[in-house]
Amino acid sequence: MEIVPIPKRALDPATDRVRDYVSQAKAANTVRAYAADWRHFTAWCRARAYAWLPAGPATVSLYLAEFADSARVSTLTRRVSAISQAHQLAGFESPTGDPAVRTIMAGIRRGKGTAQRGKKPVLVDDLRRIVVALSDSIQGARDRALLLVGFAGAFRRSELVALDIADLEFG
Repeated sequence: MEIVPIPKRALDPATDRVRDYVSQAKAANTVRAYAADWRHFTAWCRARAYAWLPAGPATVSLYLAEFADSARVSTLTRRVSAISQAHQLAGFESPTGDPAVRTIMAGIRRGKGTAQRGKKPVLVDDLRRIVVALSDSIQGARDRALLLVGFAGAFRRSELVALDIADLEFG
């Protein structure tokens, strides 16, 4: 699956910026994984003479059921995302939003024991105890800063580690 290039018009200076933002919308590894997942899905459909674009919810459901025992839940979830993205980019409604497909994915998650369970949040009193227990070393200061910034910003781990010094504003 590739992002369709946006035609360049000499009179429109925003075209280059649009093209840049579109290319930055997904990480290169995500684009590669989605492309591989889309090839896997289309090959599966081709072998069974099923339509893949647009694919129906029944086709996607059969696809997921066939690979539920051999693929990890995370792989199937990524494949569902790739199928959805391909449909959206082609201007079709995604079959992955259908209740049947969602129910099958929920059943696969539950069957494999990977259904997400909520975790208790770190509360302010917990955070205070953690921060006080950290050493006065440079590593302790770094860890303290990461914990406090992460807590104050309600960042996920991925968002926290993606922060750059340029993202911060001191006041």
